[in-house]
Amino acid sequence: MDFRLDLDIREKLASYLVGEISLGEFEDWFVPASWNVAQSNNSNAVNLVYEIELWLAEYSDGHWNEQELKNHLKPLVIDYRVDVGDNLIVIMDSNAKVQQYPVL
Repeated sequence: MDFRLDLDIREKLASYLVGEISLGEFEDWFVPASWNVAQSNNSNAVNLVYEIELWLAEYSDGHWNEQELKNHLKPLVIDYRVDVGDNLIVIMDSNAKVQQYPVL
């Protein structure tokens, strides 16, 4: 499984959330980077992409202002889990603590 995609997406999303890049720059990167994600074996990346797409669509439809959009996206870079392989899961939390759990 290629777990790098969801980490790359979270890293670029964090760059947007802290103001290093604009929303337009994030979207310009995100669209081609996430193209055909459903064909990957990375369920975390698939779920992440679909959630970001949902928030972006609702923002584009006028349901949220940009600050509200950022508030919805922020949890995606604070607390998350990465399946590193068949035998290990890594969980990141808001305290910048990394925990590794063997899969039994």
